[in-house]
Amino acid sequence: MHGPEKFSESLPNRRFVVVSNREPYEHIYDDRSGELTVRRPAGGLTSALDPILQATEGDWVAWGSGDGDFDVCDEQSRVRVPPENPRYWLYRLELDQRDIEEYYLGYANQVLWPLCHIRPELTRIRARQWARYEAVNRRFAEAALRAVGDQPAAIWFQDYHLAVAPRFTREKNRTATLAQFWHIPFPPPEVFRIATRAPLIVQGLLANDLLGFHLPTYVANFLRCVQQELQIKVDFERRCVELPTHTCWVRALPISIDVDEYRRAATVPDAQARMARLRRRFAPNGERLGIGVDRMDYSKGLEEKLKALDFLWDRHPEWREQLTFVQVAVPSRTDIEAYDRLSDKVGRMAWALNERYGTDKWTPVHLITESIPSERLALLYRTADICVISSLQDGMNLVAKEFVTSQTDKAGVLLLSKFAGAIEEMEGCVAINPYDPEDLSELMHRALHMPLEERRARLTELQMSMRTIYDWLEETFTLWGAAARKEEVPFSIADRWR
Repeated sequence: MHGPEKFSESLPNRRFVVVSNREPYEHIYDDRSGELTVRRPAGGLTSALDPILQATEGDWVAWGSGDGDFDVCDEQSRVRVPPENPRYWLYRLELDQRDIEEYYLGYANQVLWPLCHIRPELTRIRARQWARYEAVNRRFAEAALRAVGDQPAAIWFQDYHLAVAPRFTREKNRTATLAQFWHIPFPPPEVFRIATRAPLIVQGLLANDLLGFHLPTYVANFLRCVQQELQIKVDFERRCVELPTHTCWVRALPISIDVDEYRRAATVPDAQARMARLRRRFAPNGERLGIGVDRMDYSKGLEEKLKALDFLWDRHPEWREQLTFVQVAVPSRTDIEAYDRLSDKVGRMAWALNERYGTDKWTPVHLITESIPSERLALLYRTADICVISSLQDGMNLVAKEFVTSQTDKAGVLLLSKFAGAIEEMEGCVAINPYDPEDLSELMHRALHMPLEERRARLTELQMSMRTIYDWLEETFTLWGAAARKEEVPFSIADRWR
């Protein structure tokens, strides 16, 4: 069953409203022509939810981040989308510079993000940031309530940017059913309590009827936080918290990708010619090809990965001029000092490796700091002999699933961090510890020597177990429907892992 049908079956006669920090369509002015254009920000979740909203004629509430966004909005700050065939309303919030600095760059990304990725030393707690975070969350809630009006509704909040918006929504509307998915890890209470407003964050999340995390571990961490921060009763066996107004059910719902999209992109009619061009660009002398695709973020283990490559070429000189590594590292949150320092260090490390090992005919590391469209990425994944994901802490990591799906020749090897959520469901990968770059270098060496038969067996196992983002949506809607009907919510597939 497809997403729209599953939503209508599970949550009938309810208006579907998605609330997220980022928007599915962005109106921007072209730098050269000055013409207003529409950009669809990349992301599997956006691609999956957009057709559901079109089919159900729902609403999407998001920050209007494009420089032309409000030039096309009506007096209620909304616009009909998609532009070519308008089917639903996109409500836009206009955030000023202080909102961006204190709500987004401040509390969301210098308190919640580092704590959830177990980097407390990088937290920057300021009272004004919490005040702005709370105020902006209230505005998101008010926009969702305007979209709903007096209709029965199902409102789905996305991620850590909007942790307290559900509480504001429930205070004003007791008939809507609320759900939220937390896309990053949730840390143990010993770490989360560093956030001075931790009890208010937990209260905000408990306002949902269904709260989803990637893994059972994160579910357990959250429930322990509820118990310790709020001193209220938690039903650990049923994984829920019964409150005076409703029951909040907490479930493990690991997200995935649009498998068909990546498979199609990796097998386009001219795929072989395009892959040959990629090899001529990055491995013109027939070298083996390694790949990493990450945001430039301290949680991704980029420094550790480059250290491991240094050990590999130093201790196994036979891989000099025989292995080229392409690292895509797209800059993000460049207004935060920790990210600027990381970007500078990674750039210097890549340069040093090329200086130390490079020759006239071979560049060891190609560092790409611009985004690559998914249709090109799929071919790069298919071309690669190994993919190295060295996350130090990662809620899921969809690159692992993109690589596996794109490997239609079943010849590559996935080396996946033990600290990425994806490791829980990806048997067939080579598990790595990025904190031990010497050992990682040896695992790369073995992966490059792995017989073709073993590589294919591993990829077959990985591909057979791959769930899609549509499986994720259907399971989420099924559980949410039970919660909305005040029924006992069944455990998810992932809940049964442990």
